[in-house]
Amino acid sequence: MIDFERVRAYYFNPPPPDPLSVPSDEELIARYERRCYESCVLRLGDPVAEGLGPHGSMIGGPGKPITIHCERVERTAPLRPLPLAWWDYPQARRRILPPGGRDEATAYLGDLLGLHMAGVPNRPSAPGLAAIFRASHPSQSEREILRQLFGALPAPRFKRLRTLGGISLYEMARAIHVSGNRRNAFIRWLHRFAVRPPSTDAR
Repeated sequence: MIDFERVRAYYFNPPPPDPLSVPSDEELIARYERRCYESCVLRLGDPVAEGLGPHGSMIGGPGKPITIHCERVERTAPLRPLPLAWWDYPQARRRILPPGGRDEATAYLGDLLGLHMAGVPNRPSAPGLAAIFRASHPSQSEREILRQLFGALPAPRFKRLRTLGGISLYEMARAIHVSGNRRNAFIRWLHRFAVRPPSTDAR
C-alpha cells in the first residue's frame, strides 16, 4: 500500500541524494510529481489548471482536482543502481550455463539480438554480445548496444539472461552502470540480489 502522507512529505522535503539508498515507492511518486510540475513550468504551462503538484489531490489533498496517473509511476520512474560493489560477491559473479552449455547460452543471446535489436546498425553477433557483457571497459558503441538491449528486454527475460544466457549478476550490474541505463523494472529486479559490502562507503 502506498502511504500518501509520505508521498506528500517527500514532495515538499525530498531527501538528499544517497547512492547507498534504494528509494521507496513513495519517494519515486513524489519525484514524478515534481518532474511533472517542473516540466509544466518550463514549457510555460499552467500547473494550477493541470492540477499538478500541490494543485492536485495527491499532493494538495481533498478539494483539489483528482490526480490521475495512467501507470504505476513508482514502477517506471528512472532509477539509479546501487554501487557496483554491491554485486561483487561470489554468487553474483558466478556464471550459470543452461543444460546445453555455452552453445545454448550463445544461441539464447542470438535470439535476444534478433528479437530486440533487429535493424540496429552494427549489431554484434551473439558471441560479441557476451564479450561486451564481460568487458570491463566497453567502447561507446558497445555501451549503446547495452543501453538499447536493457531498454527493450521484457521482464520475463531478466532472469533468463542469467540462467539461459550465461551472464552473471555482476556483469549485468556493471553493464547497467557503464551504459547509463536507468530502466526502473530491470534495476528493481537487480536490486533484489544486491548485498551491502562490508564497508558502507564502497562505491
